[in-house]
Amino acid sequence: MRGRGRFEKGFTIVELVVVIAISAILSLSVMQFISVPVEAYVDQSRRARLVEIAETAVERIGHDVHAALPNSLRVGCGGACLEYLRTVAGGRYRASPPGDELSFNPADADATFDVLGGLDLPAGLATSADPDACRDGNAACVVIYNTGYSGTDAWQRDNIATLVGANASSVTFDNSRFSSGSAAFPATSPGQRFFIVDSPVSYLCDLGAGVLRRYQGYDIHAAQADVDSHAELLATANPAESALLADRVSACSFSYSPGTPTRNAMLTVRITVSEAGESVNLLQQVGVLNGT
Repeated sequence: MRGRGRFEKGFTIVELVVVIAISAILSLSVMQFISVPVEAYVDQSRRARLVEIAETAVERIGHDVHAALPNSLRVGCGGACLEYLRTVAGGRYRASPPGDELSFNPADADATFDVLGGLDLPAGLATSADPDACRDGNAACVVIYNTGYSGTDAWQRDNIATLVGANASSVTFDNSRFSSGSAAFPATSPGQRFFIVDSPVSYLCDLGAGVLRRYQGYDIHAAQADVDSHAELLATANPAESALLADRVSACSFSYSPGTPTRNAMLTVRITVSEAGESVNLLQQVGVLNGT
């Protein structure tokens, strides 16, 4: 049996400890160089995500509001909710012969008029012979000269009638449910304009849940306070369709400045989205046409 040689080589414990220590120091140094750009990338990605959420929300609201019935925007919930009536078509009615002109004399009980220049109707537009179908959200509505003031306020059913039928050249309606009880639209439009409305639309900021939701397809309510919460909108006779527009919402508000005969109305939207201690604030102002 051969013994071990006196000069066999190997690592001592001290050498191993030194190597481990040096390796740890090198690893820490390398991690410092890697972690800084990685953290910067994560921060930049989070910031971009927050910006995208906020921009998508305000752009959608701005796009939608351009289709609002003039003077139908209203803000409630202390600025946390917005509601308006959405128009899907419109044009100019005939105000004088020849042809079927629209009469504003209640004695005529007029229910049809010719459209000047033609009418482009969306597919699937709901019509009904039920005079309450417009208010109940089961049919589109015809609106003329909506000022938002008493006597010509669509929310109060002053000037909003159920659409019975329509084609490119004429419109038929039922106005027997006007709030005044009259069988005629209460006021003429200076531009002979009419609008077809298919639904109210609401935006609700729920800061408790950190979300901004959009609602449509529900029945018309005279008071916004009746439909200014998620539960109320889903509990209406014709329940609203709900869609999530933004999450991570930490602040949100709407403010509305009505227009004048010489200036369009202005909607201001503010939204803040937050994540991991970082926030992005976005403000957008949307001009709203108020021509009637």
